[in-house]
Amino acid sequence: MASFFISRCLLLLLLVLSRLLVVPAIAVQVKEAVGSFNSIYSFGDIGDSSTSSAADHIAAALSLPFPQPFSQQDTEFFESGLSFATPGATIMNPFFFLKNGITPPLQSHDPTQIVLQKALIFMDQPGINDYKQAFLHGKSISEAGHLVPEVVATIKNSVERLINEAGAKTVMVSGVLPMGCFPGFQTLFPEGDSIGKGRCHKGLNMFARLHNDHLWQAILELRLEHPAVHIIYADYYKAFMAVVKNHAFLGFKTKTLMKACCGSGNGPFNFDVQKKCGEEGVTTCSDRAMYIHWDGFRLTPKALENLIDTLFSKKGFIFPEIKFGEETTAAVERHHSRIHGGVRDTSSIVRHLLCLSQFSIFNYV
Repeated sequence: MASFFISRCLLLLLLVLSRLLVVPAIAVQVKEAVGSFNSIYSFGDIGDSSTSSAADHIAAALSLPFPQPFSQQDTEFFESGLSFATPGATIMNPFFFLKNGITPPLQSHDPTQIVLQKALIFMDQPGINDYKQAFLHGKSISEAGHLVPEVVATIKNSVERLINEAGAKTVMVSGVLPMGCFPGFQTLFPEGDSIGKGRCHKGLNMFARLHNDHLWQAILELRLEHPAVHIIYADYYKAFMAVVKNHAFLGFKTKTLMKACCGSGNGPFNFDVQKKCGEEGVTTCSDRAMYIHWDGFRLTPKALENLIDTLFSKKGFIFPEIKFGEETTAAVERHHSRIHGGVRDTSSIVRHLLCLSQFSIFNYV
């Protein structure tokens, strides 16, 4: 217990220090990003056929073509967007994992030779699978905290490559979601005294915020180094917490808020790290639209759609906000209305609730 307390104290110290080291926002003059995009290029993780990607929902919200899966042999869809997402893909190279005593997972594609200047480049939670890989191989939260600077430095270098080598003009980078609210991560760290009143794991959420603070600092530095490029930060953490806070209004069950829809049925989170969705003994819920979590580490399509809708609600979850033309603005409004049509088309009320949520979402830690 003493060693666990010390580990949490060290992680808290790292979080505090990271906030002290952040580049002052007043020193950076940020232009409003203009949304004149004709396609999306996305990077990150991708689930199975039962789930959808964040990039798909962003494309729907902005009335853009869905990014097509990348193939080394096929270049037909280059101008309408591409997805370089790979199941379980990480941003770090194999040597990083080996030197830290972690088995290397799959790697993402290298797309820098084909990105178009008129595209929105979307990096979906870069680094999340690197940390997941570390946790799956026995690393503690404190040990993973020491990996954050190198992971964020690699994300920064990746953005610089997209700018310098591929001519990217608009790049959106998301922070990581609050890991402590996900069934898979909570199953890996079952310490009872670290669960907050919102039933999220405090230590894991502190770790997620540590990563996001480092990432925010890196983005501020990139903006100083590349003033002609629009570099956008998508605050997944706060947007997800807003969805959780308003879960009942959005149609999600309270009693299954932290449970996986597709799981083994064992334990408080309906998740077994040894059994993947689709394997024998793993069942799928009949009402997945009422669940936030698809499996231990991914959201259901409805939850993901609500997350992206929250990001584009113009309540400070994206910085800087993207300024759209009239046609795209109308499309975004139609998207909001369609999503919340099941609750009597009350999208304006939802956005009001999201606004209020920003002042109290950290009650969930």
